Amino acid sequence: MGHMEQAFDEFLVAQPKHWLVGRTGDHVESVIDEGGRPGLPAEAPLLPRLESSSAPDVLAFGPFPDATWFLPAYVLPARDPKFAFDVVQRPGDVATDGGPFNRATLTLTLKEDLSQSVLTSVVSGQLHPVPELRPVVMLAVPITEADDTVVVHRVPGTTARISGTTFTATFELSGSLVEAAYVHLTRSGELRVEYEPTYSGYQTALVTAPDVGFPVHGPVFQGLQFEVFGDGGNTGDAPFMPSLLDRVGAYVFFPCTARFRRSLALGLHFHTDAHRSRFTITAEGMTRPIIDGNDLNDFAGPRSEFRELTTLGDVSSTYPSLQRVFFGQVSGTVIAVPDAYGILVTAQGALAALDSVVDESPATLSGCRFHFTFTVAPMADPIDLARLRADVLDTPEAVGRTLRVALPGGLDPRTPSGLQGFPAGRAAFADGDGNAVQVSVDISDDRPTPATTLVNLFLQQLASPGPAPLFGTIAVRLDDVFPQPVRTQLLLNLRRTAHGGDLTTTPLSGSPPTAQATNRGPLDLRLLHGADVRNGQAPGPGVPLGGMVLESGRSTTLQGLGAGTAVEVSRTLEVPLPLPKAAMLRFLAFHTHTVQEVQHPLTVNAAGLNFAAEGVSTLTAEIALLADPGDPVPALTLSPSHTVDFVHVSLPVDSAVTGLDSTVLLTVTTASGVRTVSLSHDFVDEPILVVTSSTIH
Repeated sequence: MGHMEQAFDEFLVAQPKHWLVGRTGDHVESVIDEGGRPGLPAEAPLLPRLESSSAPDVLAFGPFPDATWFLPAYVLPARDPKFAFDVVQRPGDVATDGGPFNRATLTLTLKEDLSQSVLTSVVSGQLHPVPELRPVVMLAVPITEADDTVVVHRVPGTTARISGTTFTATFELSGSLVEAAYVHLTRSGELRVEYEPTYSGYQTALVTAPDVGFPVHGPVFQGLQFEVFGDGGNTGDAPFMPSLLDRVGAYVFFPCTARFRRSLALGLHFHTDAHRSRFTITAEGMTRPIIDGNDLNDFAGPRSEFRELTTLGDVSSTYPSLQRVFFGQVSGTVIAVPDAYGILVTAQGALAALDSVVDESPATLSGCRFHFTFTVAPMADPIDLARLRADVLDTPEAVGRTLRVALPGGLDPRTPSGLQGFPAGRAAFADGDGNAVQVSVDISDDRPTPATTLVNLFLQQLASPGPAPLFGTIAVRLDDVFPQPVRTQLLLNLRRTAHGGDLTTTPLSGSPPTAQATNRGPLDLRLLHGADVRNGQAPGPGVPLGGMVLESGRSTTLQGLGAGTAVEVSRTLEVPLPLPKAAMLRFLAFHTHTVQEVQHPLTVNAAGLNFAAEGVSTLTAEIALLADPGDPVPALTLSPSHTVDFVHVSLPVDSAVTGLDSTVLLTVTTASGVRTVSLSHDFVDEPILVVTSSTIH
């Protein structure tokens, strides 16, 4: 170590400079240019000089005149895939207040950025980051103490370089620092990163020797005095322009390790949908997203992110087709629970089918059983959903967030769904695609009622015009741990249906605005209401469409609509009243599997006929089925002592379902003679022919 180096080291110990970490090499003598200014010799290693320039992030020019050294500024990337706030509550770790003792790892990315001061200071030339840059980071966590004073706790971090301009910073937190950091990151925004990168540069120093006749001003080290210039770019003072014209001494350059201090406020940068799921907590053998600060104050266990959204007021009165609305605090998903699920109608038609299946059980009455399958979906009015999407943007929960309105994604496996309105059928439920649910209903013989009779009753109720007799409940899923069951209605009825993809609407240009609606499905639709929709805005006033019927494959013009970017239309199926059995097959796909014929009972009941008063001794019924069973139907003979009789016939299964139109010839035997009465009867709609006095007259 040379004499001057030893003296300079002693000087730094006695009078430390905040921008200097220490000397790294021997000094370099200056050379004098034509203007009398000292500079670095051409052969000196290329390092920046630490004199401040007019900008705090820019160091002095040189040693080559066409290049500038700059101190990097750091920013947070808009979306940080490395971000994590991982909390761990270890078994047995208890804080002094009896609550959980939290440990957390915070990881974030810092990206190098050319600050405005750098950009405005460089007119031409090349930009070079300062050499041998090594980031040193601290996390500054303000905590308010019991006496209302704010104490800033600084937590050192570790860094790992991702690329030449980007690195991660990781901080290990514990105890109250975890709770404080979480609150700052998600609510108050007072957290900041302080970084003190080190780099290599030349410290310019004026060295004088007062022992050769110069007056002594200040400390002397090894017979030398030092005056250093600049502060390593920590401030934006005027650049130092050393000159020998008015100073006595020698200018030298010491290679040093320098540092600069900056801070970066984190604010609420990570309180976004892109990062919210990266706040996690691990406890009791499981890891899940942090819902809110309560997870840190209590021993965390399974907990749903969803809570009921009450800031919209009375949901059912504002959005009549919806029942309740839930808000996912982590995902930002707003789940709208419909008032009911119904049969889904798409461009392929009503997703409903009936299959007949052989039943070889010896105890069977009919020889078959029936299997219904329905795809049901939320009967959510599209206008209600459009209004909800706009309204949630004005809720407190939407501040700083992007909320997404969705329908339930499926069934809650913890809570059974059921079909209470038809106890004779066995119902099963399964998740379908998207928000659809698959419902199956099996109908078998239920002595003394055969399956064919039950299935026809089911079909009648399927097309009922009044309150849907085929009703049930569906338990929908929010997530796997929401504590209370969320149930809604199930309605199996062709007159109240869910719709998707069966109707397209297009606003048309021109004045006044109009829109075109096209029925893309095979079934006629009844159009109820329409509304114009613009992104981010509530739908315009609803336009009644008067129950307009739009036939399959046809288009129509909707007056008073088309002023928005889209048009929503509420609709239902157009179902004849009454619905003939043969027409049922337009709405319900019917398939026969292995069963060609079924046993169907034909019953005649004359218990209501007063045989004695009418003078009738016997009543014979001869039944001729239009759907010929092959063999003739045996005649049934009734008498005062035998008022009810029936016969089983083998029929094509589709006849047993769609209708058994018959001609019944009644032969009435009395003491005065014999007469006949002919009448028509459908043994599917009315499985029992009831004979009374009015029937035989």
